[in-house]
Amino acid sequence: MNLLIIDDDSICSFINTRVAQTSGAFEQITSLHNGKDALDFLNDVCAGTTPAPDVILLDLNMPLINGFDFIKGFHELPIPDKENIEIVILTSSEQADDMEHARNLGVNHYLLKPLTVNDLQSTIFSLDKKIRGRRAL
Repeated sequence: MNLLIIDDDSICSFINTRVAQTSGAFEQITSLHNGKDALDFLNDVCAGTTPAPDVILLDLNMPLINGFDFIKGFHELPIPDKENIEIVILTSSEQADDMEHARNLGVNHYLLKPLTVNDLQSTIFSLDKKIRGRRAL
């Protein structure tokens, strides 16, 4: 699986990358620092010049384009097999409004920082079964 981490905090990005590497679940890990760069990256996916991520770990509070606006932009992109890409919110926000807003945008996975190997592995286990099931159809 390929992972895209979107977080403006360089320390969190570093830690999240290390946790993802430790999990052993990912072949490729890309880390970007804001939603704008991530949408540009996904435009390259649309053009076929970059492999699509299977999972996106997304922070909510970022400059330029926040996590919610990123999700809206993601839904508008003509990404091949977009239904096979799972977005997982990874944030420090425990606000019920943020969780509900994410669900309303179609994101059902919500993890709190700091990311742990156990949290990531259990989330990836459930997502992997879901992603593989859709690809088999």
